Amino acid sequence: MFLFSKVFLTDLFLPKRCLSCGQEGGYLCSHCRKTIWPLSDFICPVCEKQSFLGQTHPYCQTKYSLDGLVSFFPYKGLMRTAIGKLKYKFITDLAEDLFVLMKNVVRTKNQFKWLKRFFPKNKTILIPIPLYWQRENWRGFNQSKLLGEKLADYFHWQLRDDILIRQKATQAQVELRARQRQKNIQRAFKIKPNIQISQDSKILLFDDVWTTGSTLKEAAKVLKKAGFKKVYGLTICR
Repeated sequence: MFLFSKVFLTDLFLPKRCLSCGQEGGYLCSHCRKTIWPLSDFICPVCEKQSFLGQTHPYCQTKYSLDGLVSFFPYKGLMRTAIGKLKYKFITDLAEDLFVLMKNVVRTKNQFKWLKRFFPKNKTILIPIPLYWQRENWRGFNQSKLLGEKLADYFHWQLRDDILIRQKATQAQVELRARQRQKNIQRAFKIKPNIQISQDSKILLFDDVWTTGSTLKEAAKVLKKAGFKKVYGLTICR
């Protein structure tokens, strides 16, 4: 908690500077934001080949796989820097800048305008990927929940952070290779007992980055085993 308070005070009193050019005023200045382009295609979360609206190919679909994946930006350049600063440098108000980027993409880019229709407000539940309690206490926040709250409010989705629980501490995925990531995240999640919710709802699992997809795939498997029929992945970057 002391660490989080110190970070908050630093964010409060030091001037914000663009993460790319250093200009004062914000973490993503208007000029540098123009260098950030959204992804132009979607991929199947199983084979990672191009698919229509990110839907899982029928021939890739398994009993416990994700039903689709939506990501907004490529994980490179300024976006990679921004997510790293949010996660590891604790610049919490960066979440607002990242949310504004995603919101503007949904408003202006045809490839994302279908999201509100496909995930209607009365049938969609956004679940941010949880952190293990010790890591969240140390960090002071969960970046996926921080951004997930803003997205859920914008789309009028229900946000639930009480369904999926991270039941064990895991090594940071960024430090591991693909196979190590799969092993590292196995049995990391469980469903909270006696959850009262319609299992016919569309579930959106929200995380910051899709790399190998190990975390989202493991979380989806747990939800599917619990009886949820439709589970999709949603990330800022891929």
